[in-house]
Amino acid sequence: MTRQEEYIKKAQAKFDELKAEFDRLKARARGEIADQKLISQEKLDELEKKIESAKARLAEMTDSAGDKLENLKGRFEVLADDIGNSFKKFFSNKELH
Repeated sequence: MTRQEEYIKKAQAKFDELKAEFDRLKARARGEIADQKLISQEKLDELEKKIESAKARLAEMTDSAGDKLENLKGRFEVLADDIGNSFKKFFSNKELH
């Protein structure tokens, strides 16, 4: 085998090694992306349930003729704060970045 052929063989082996490493990293990245999608979907589902619950509670509050306006206002603010905090927590979650 000539020196040139040896060099080409060595270069091909290095290329094959780098390609295998790239494929490994690519597969790992795909797995991490899939994990993040699952986490994100779970959190979005939780937020959706909170919004639906808040909507139902708001309907209950507006139907409560006996409640005073201040009481209704306070209960609504607690609901709005809870949902707002859930949004902030979801979008500030470092796992999603």
